[in-house]
Amino acid sequence: MFNFEESFFVEKEIAVSAEKAWEIIAMPGNLTLWHPFMEKHITERWDGVGSKDHLTYYSGFEFDREVVKWIDGIGYDLRVTENGKRENSAIWRITPIDDQRCTLKITGRVEFIKKLPLPIRWALIKFKMKPLFSRYLFQILEGFAFYAETGTKVKRDQFGPHPIFSK
Repeated sequence: MFNFEESFFVEKEIAVSAEKAWEIIAMPGNLTLWHPFMEKHITERWDGVGSKDHLTYYSGFEFDREVVKWIDGIGYDLRVTENGKRENSAIWRITPIDDQRCTLKITGRVEFIKKLPLPIRWALIKFKMKPLFSRYLFQILEGFAFYAETGTKVKRDQFGPHPIFSK
C-alpha cells in the first residue's frame, strides 16, 4: 500500500518560557510584530474557538484564519482560507523544555488538494508544497524567536525573501 505524509511541520527551540510564548501567540494582532512577511493583521476576535482574523502579506496575498481548536497555554488549530477557498490548516503547539525554554511547532496541511488523484497530490506535496511551505514556516519561527527573545519587531524579509509572500 502506498502511503505518504500529507502534512509537514517545522519546530524551533525558543529561549523564553512556554508561558511567554503563549502570551505572544494568544495576543490579538500579533503577527505584524514577528512575522517577516506580514503587512497587516486585523483581528475580529482572538480568545478561543471561533476566533477570526485577516492577514495581508507584503506580496498582496490575503488569507482568513479561524480557530477550530484552542488549548490555553499550549496552542491552537487554524482553518486558513484565501477568500473562502483553497483551505489549509495550521496547528500551533508550544511545549515547555524548562523555565526558560520551550519549543514552538507549526504543522501545516494543504487541504484543498485532497480532491486530486493520489499520484498528483503526492508529487505536489513532495516537490512543491513541502519544500516551499517548510521554508516559510521556518522563517516564521525565526521571526517569532527573534521577537520573543529580544522584544524587537521583525523587519520585512528579515530572514530572507520568500517567493510567494514577500514579492
